[in-house]
Amino acid sequence: MAQYADYDNFAWFYNQELGEFAEHIFPALKIIAGDKLPAKANILDLCCGTGQLAKVLIEKCYRVTGIDGSKEMLRYAKSNAPNAEFINEDARTFKLPSIYDAVFSTFDALNHVMTIEELRAVFKNVNRCLVKGGIFIFDLTTEKHFETQKIFNNQVKERPDCLFTIRCDYTQENKTGKFHFTIFQPEGKRWKRSDIVLHQTWYPCEDVKSALEKAGFSGIRAHSFNQQRELVEVTEDTTRAFFLAEKP
Repeated sequence: MAQYADYDNFAWFYNQELGEFAEHIFPALKIIAGDKLPAKANILDLCCGTGQLAKVLIEKCYRVTGIDGSKEMLRYAKSNAPNAEFINEDARTFKLPSIYDAVFSTFDALNHVMTIEELRAVFKNVNRCLVKGGIFIFDLTTEKHFETQKIFNNQVKERPDCLFTIRCDYTQENKTGKFHFTIFQPEGKRWKRSDIVLHQTWYPCEDVKSALEKAGFSGIRAHSFNQQRELVEVTEDTTRAFFLAEKP
């Protein structure tokens, strides 16, 4: 998250190839929230990327503000969700008034926060901007995910307007995953090459819950989904965990 130029360079690819997650993630968020998400809620989409989830939320008649550290990501977001408000801020340092009924952060955005101290700072910022009784729902990929990605997520894909490769490295000693993207796009009679490296880490479930408690949250729960899209307990085989926390 410190090098936003990397995310600026990644924005086109993210918007083109990864935005479809939003249609699938919203039903999961609704299931986790249950009756705690009021109709027409005021929602903060934290690390909103190129705005696909914001678009879905607007279509569901929620009021939406999106925050992201990448100006280029937000340029796409404003086009994808023109009725949402977008703010160019760092998740670790933003300050907003206590007006939001819910904060969502999805698609392992918070795995890009590389230390538990910084993650706790994010949680404190979220807590401050929620109304009393407001909810915070986010997902984090797990150690199992990183081990699996290293083995299975090396890809080469060709599209009419680009060719790209993805290579994933995981170093167990420092819990760091590196995602290497090489993108070729036509530029006149030539092809332009872009090389991007993004970093992620993972956190034990208990460390996340402890950080949430220290940030002032209660009612903290962790879930996963099975293949039938039912909520289940987080296990050592879980690759993506969803957390729900409430502001007392």
